[in-house]
This record gives sequence, C-alpha cells and structure tokens, in this order.
Amino acid sequence: MAQYADIIEIVAPSQAAQGSRVDITVKIKNIYSAAIGIKVVGVPEYEGLPSGLYIQFPVQSDNVNAGVTYSFGGYFIMPDKKVTIHIYSYWYGADNLWHLDDEMTKAVTLTEVNYEFDIGIPAVSLA
Repeated sequence: MAQYADIIEIVAPSQAAQGSRVDITVKIKNIYSAAIGIKVVGVPEYEGLPSGLYIQFPVQSDNVNAGVTYSFGGYFIMPDKKVTIHIYSYWYGADNLWHLDDEMTKAVTLTEVNYEFDIGIPAVSLA
C-alpha cells in the first residue's frame, strides 16, 4: 500500500504487435493531505531487456493536489516477446529527495500481424 502516491491503474492494451508503439496511461492518486510532487517511472520488462531501457513519459513528474488522481501518459516500442509493464511511483520529500512509494505491473502479450491485400487481378477460370 502506498504512503502518498497510490498507483490506481495502468491503462494499456493487452496485446501489441512487434515494433508497434504501445501507448499507456498511469493513474496515480495523491493520498496525502496536501499537494505533493509525484513522479512515475516505468520499465517494459522482458527477457533480454537492454539495461537503461525505460518507458518514455513526456511529463514524468508533477505537483498534485490532495485527493487528486493524475494521469501520466507514456509509451514504449513492443519487442518480439511478451512485456510486463512495471510502474513505480515516487513522492518528493522535504529532504529534497524522491521516495519510492508504490508499484504495479500489467502484461502485454505479443500478437501477430496479419496482412490482407487485394492485388486487383480478377480470378480467371481456365476450364
């Protein structure tokens, strides 16, 4: 259970194709009695994950009023295998440090891409 920055939900597709951009939204609620700084960090965990690879959040932190749920939008590129989205929340303390508070995961499985196309040539019968 979070002390101040409670992760409420990870909104993400359950499946994605290799190489596609996977957009996610992380909802974090300030459960403290006053406004605080809240930060989100996310990792797309999978076998063979290169070190230093994080989910990209254009806005990674913000000051959030008491009782308010803030939505952080982010994305990653789907690799060639199942991903576990691992999200961490932090709150900013009077000691000028970020403190790890909560974590949550969500799985995104790999889906195949099926290409359908029409080459524009009518079927011909030779009978």
